[in-house]
Amino acid sequence: MSFLARRGGAVLLVLVGLLASLVLVGVSPATAATGQVRGVVYGPQKINLHVQMLWFTKDWKFLGKAKVPSTNIYSLTLPAGSYHLQFVDLRPSYDINKYAPSDIFVTVRAGSPTQHDVKMHRGAAITGTAKGGDHRILPGARLVAANTHQQSYETKANGRGQWAIGGLPDGNYSVFTFDRDRIWVGKSLWVPKIERGQIRNVSVTLKQHGGRLLVDLHQGDGRPMLGKFFVTAVSKASGQFWTEQAKGGEVSFDDLYPGKYKLVAPGHGRYLAQTGTIQGAYVKAGGSDLASTFTWTRLGAKVQGIVVDYEDPSYPLSGAEVMLFNADGDKLGSTTSNANGFFSFGGQLDTQDGLKVVAGPGPYSDYLGEEPHRCKFGHRTSDAFAVTRGQTSDIGAVELPHLPAAQQTNPSCDPSDGS
Repeated sequence: MSFLARRGGAVLLVLVGLLASLVLVGVSPATAATGQVRGVVYGPQKINLHVQMLWFTKDWKFLGKAKVPSTNIYSLTLPAGSYHLQFVDLRPSYDINKYAPSDIFVTVRAGSPTQHDVKMHRGAAITGTAKGGDHRILPGARLVAANTHQQSYETKANGRGQWAIGGLPDGNYSVFTFDRDRIWVGKSLWVPKIERGQIRNVSVTLKQHGGRLLVDLHQGDGRPMLGKFFVTAVSKASGQFWTEQAKGGEVSFDDLYPGKYKLVAPGHGRYLAQTGTIQGAYVKAGGSDLASTFTWTRLGAKVQGIVVDYEDPSYPLSGAEVMLFNADGDKLGSTTSNANGFFSFGGQLDTQDGLKVVAGPGPYSDYLGEEPHRCKFGHRTSDAFAVTRGQTSDIGAVELPHLPAAQQTNPSCDPSDGS
């Protein structure tokens, strides 16, 4: 059992991003000239800082992380561009003096260092004691404070049920409590308008017994959704999240708050990520719901085509490297044309336009084809095209040009344009 909250603008991971098991992975298709960003990290207290730095693209795609040295001076070399840098205090979550995360936005210029100093501030803190419905303390209970910016912070209660969550940014928080012994459950506690440096003490009492939920997982055609992956059940009544690993076409959740549920499911196979109601699910306090189902219905798009010789379009080229890029230039996938020159891309490809295919010889040789068609080839980029989820887009032939005659070893491979 675990609680997850999506990372919206500043701290933790995006929920769907954490759960998604993507087949198409975005990476940068080209490298850029680099520059440096550096600066001093400091705070109001005269202590040795223990800070971790994380860096993201300008649209918050995670790139990397590293600890800031004991000098409190960070230095990072990155390709020219704009980035978010985030600095996180590594002191335990129960430390009420912990600093809140600090975010800065920087622009890196090629060949030129940029300085951006970072000031850390003491965060807000929420404290309390966790108790069950019998008013006994709940030692080892897990507590999660989630704000309206979809950031979450967690801690565990000590042996006396006492807990604290420090280092919180300003905001409104829901505090979720999970009984270690999986007996008691309750709705989240609302903690509004807490500000930097404030400490808010609250009373947490879980008054109901948890229930169990077993969900059968189906593909759109009714077959079981096999494989291992993580899914998250969300209580429609309390808003709490429970994440478990699915396997063998089913998933089981324990210690759930009573009521109806929806499932946050990752993309799997050709099916896209999906969030929807778990059909038939109604958890009762202390009971077991064993006859509920969830069905993926959103199939990803598919792209297919054929790689051929520009000089003789009737001749297919096997072994060509074929790459798929989106409108932003991110590489979504790569494959190799088969013996008939055919290629395809599937997986979790959603509706979008501006896609392009780039085809050419592999990275180790310019040669493609068999004699007498074995020649050195260049690359070809297709026209932009669109795809629609659940449908196949056939882009037809991608005709690869011959390299100039000076680079050929066979006169029959010379390009017809005289180059």
